[in-house]
Amino acid sequence: MSVTQEQMSRFIHISQSYYSKVERGERLLAYYELKSMCEHGMDVHFIFTGQRCSGRYKDFFVKLEYAELLGHLNILSAVVKYFYVTRAGAHWESLYRQVAYLGCVEEYRKTEGNVFYGLRKQLDWPQQKMAGKLGVDVKKLRALENSKTLPDSELVYKLYDMYCIPPAAVLKDAEGMANVIGCLLEMMEKDKGEFVFRFLRELHAAALLSASARI
Repeated sequence: MSVTQEQMSRFIHISQSYYSKVERGERLLAYYELKSMCEHGMDVHFIFTGQRCSGRYKDFFVKLEYAELLGHLNILSAVVKYFYVTRAGAHWESLYRQVAYLGCVEEYRKTEGNVFYGLRKQLDWPQQKMAGKLGVDVKKLRALENSKTLPDSELVYKLYDMYCIPPAAVLKDAEGMANVIGCLLEMMEKDKGEFVFRFLRELHAAALLSASARI
């Protein structure tokens, strides 16, 4: 990203020596340090997943609010699941793995919990089993589910590595969520990605028109 260690450490309010240890895997970043990276335009989705979108779709989505992006992600997930069921092949299996657990991102908004709570409920696991999978004790998981403690970089990575929960969903980062949607669209077969993009764009336009009519 053409950013020096000194610049990065300044962005996230830590010393350069501490940041150097983060890069070597000797230290973790706290939740608010990750948030600072988002606020300074760092592509956190790329850092955690290795996925980077070209901007073909992202340029549209980056203008939208986080709540609307979640709605678009929900629709996109449903489309991928539809093609996974109706079309066999490794391509759709790979895409399905990317969206299989994204229901928890939308679901937690309907509850008093968060992504950790939503994921555990989607898996239908007791807290003890979920805690074991994440490598924490039940007390810490309970605190994570109640937002009384916030995840560090290791837990953010584990959620993606094991369940493909994007870091943007944990960090509530709108630009990161635009990256997630852009990457998923680019992973689709080109004609289907273009079709879904046009649908989402028209849906956004219809929502704006409806809002204007109410005013």
